[in-house]
Amino acid sequence: MKSGNTTGDNTDIGRRSFLAAGATGLAAGLAMSGTAEAKTPIPGKELKTNSTKGGKRVALVNDALMQIGPPVALKLAESGHNLVIAQPAEGLVDKMKAAGAEVVVVEGIEQEGPNDESQPGSTQKLVDAANEKFGGFDAAYIRTAIHTPGDVLNTTPEKFTEVYESNFLAVVHALQSLMPPLMDAGSGQILVLTSATGGKPFIDMAAYSSMRAAANMLVRCAAMTAAPKGVCINAVGTNFINYPDAVKTLGGPEAMAKVSESIPLGRYGEPEECAHTAVSLLDGRNMFATGMFIPMAGGYNTQADAQASFTE
Repeated sequence: MKSGNTTGDNTDIGRRSFLAAGATGLAAGLAMSGTAEAKTPIPGKELKTNSTKGGKRVALVNDALMQIGPPVALKLAESGHNLVIAQPAEGLVDKMKAAGAEVVVVEGIEQEGPNDESQPGSTQKLVDAANEKFGGFDAAYIRTAIHTPGDVLNTTPEKFTEVYESNFLAVVHALQSLMPPLMDAGSGQILVLTSATGGKPFIDMAAYSSMRAAANMLVRCAAMTAAPKGVCINAVGTNFINYPDAVKTLGGPEAMAKVSESIPLGRYGEPEECAHTAVSLLDGRNMFATGMFIPMAGGYNTQADAQASFTE
């Protein structure tokens, strides 16, 4: 018996040529039948919307105050979306309205405090507001987080529970609010911000890294459930981002420069850079990529060794 590179008529061709020929034949068959075009129109200028009011796509952003939330919200507004957001950064609403967006600000969802975005029902408030104002929504950007330092030996069970509730269970609550209406509508995109440390551990952030990794797996599981209904769910994780308070948080310019030595690109990323990637998964043109986790950390996640600490 000859190898798998042999066709039925004993004509030997390379595996690469065989695959290329098969792909060409498949493409030709689909073109002849019109199947590809009929089943999945490629989104162009006019994007499908699940909203029944206003004629524009609607996006939810549960954190429009911190990290990449503000530039994500603004870029969505600039790309023709109406927005339902919580706790916007100063001046953000005016910028979004100037871009032509209708903006609904949902009160009672805080970044810190008793009504923080990790609490059960927080995401449902956004969904309810979108249904009331626009008749539905098309996409959602969700961030939940609490940062607790400590390795596995000096993190208390109480702290592990707190991080579990804010970084994992909160994502469960969010997905359970977002997925059913989008699946019923037959399309939509959900993007969850986790952390690059959910793909590469920090020994000094054991609870945080673990729960972010769990959230990444949860997104993959959710994507499997939602895919047959046309809904794409992904996660992105950031690290080493030049947020406004980064210098203060890291202890000054010298400490910040020391941390940059851990970044393969040799510099911090800007929130707008990460927002560019995030919006590409939310703006309605992503109808095929799902179940992914994309680390945005300047190449940090490709390094072999785990970073032990910011301060080493």
